[in-house]
Amino acid sequence: MMEGMIKLANGVTYTGHWHGEKTECHGEMIFYTGMGNFIEFISDPAIKGKIVLATYPSILNSFMDKEKLESEDIQLAGLVIQQEYGEASLSVEKWLSVFKEKYIPVMTGMDTRSIIKQLLKEGETFVSMRANEVIITNQAKSRKLMMSSPVHKTVNSNGKTHIVVMDFALKNSLIKWLLESGYKITIVPAQTTAADIKKINPDGVVFSGGTGNPSNWKAFFPEYLKIAKEYPTIGFGLGHQILAKAFGVHIKKMKWGHRSFKHPIMHMETNEVYMSNQNHGYEVSEDGLESAGFNISFQSIQDRSIEGLSHNNYPIATYQFHPDGKNQKLETIIKYAFSTQLKQAKGENIYA
Repeated sequence: MMEGMIKLANGVTYTGHWHGEKTECHGEMIFYTGMGNFIEFISDPAIKGKIVLATYPSILNSFMDKEKLESEDIQLAGLVIQQEYGEASLSVEKWLSVFKEKYIPVMTGMDTRSIIKQLLKEGETFVSMRANEVIITNQAKSRKLMMSSPVHKTVNSNGKTHIVVMDFALKNSLIKWLLESGYKITIVPAQTTAADIKKINPDGVVFSGGTGNPSNWKAFFPEYLKIAKEYPTIGFGLGHQILAKAFGVHIKKMKWGHRSFKHPIMHMETNEVYMSNQNHGYEVSEDGLESAGFNISFQSIQDRSIEGLSHNNYPIATYQFHPDGKNQKLETIIKYAFSTQLKQAKGENIYA
């Protein structure tokens, strides 16, 4: 079995067993503590290009259900796990063959506890992964990091209420969630201008989640401001951060992100606590919130980070977490708020 090594930005190195034809990999290392939802996590566009350290020792025993893919492909750049390769484990063999086919290297037999301690000390950090041997192969593939779809797409064209989704790297579960409300959905590239949105004439707009630093979209902030001020708008994940920053709120890099399907948050209006689905490495700061006209609607129980915003003057609500159909009570709050915004924008009377 071939040996390999990972090297952290602080120079600390770890060795383990290398699987895959690709012999070198670089990227920011993040950690995933979940015991399940593995395929949803590694297909989430939010981890595009990341090297994932999975803490659960038997994560490759997860069932491979392609219906749960959040995008068209697996998004991570590399995987580091404690689990050893077992000849008798069909699930492990299947997962490793999938990663090999996707040209994604995997390192097994790693001291994940020690690596986690380094990440908690240093924060999510750049690492390099290298095999100790060079494999000559003609099957090398290029994995392009697409940030947004370049084309328009319409889903459920017979829906009565028309929603435009700005695609920053759209999750399949978000579309499924919106379809539960019967919306007609037009998916557009994240670079779409306010003038082009006006031609589509939607009832409301959704800013999707995505990957990377929200400042990468700074050139489009003036357009996003026009859109959000014109239509009832909600944002999720990266979309939440982009809308906040477009209005002048400060965004900061977290030492380590929230990457869990059960992250506890508090609804500020009711003081009720919910478990939420999160996957992000940046957060909205309180700096600039008041002058931008935002109020905090949800907040993290663990570190008090901002998990939701509502605007005082415009029908805008944003959420750092993602709806996935698994927390009906929490998601009912979001659906009701957006539905109310849409009705008010049409001039309908709303009764308590």
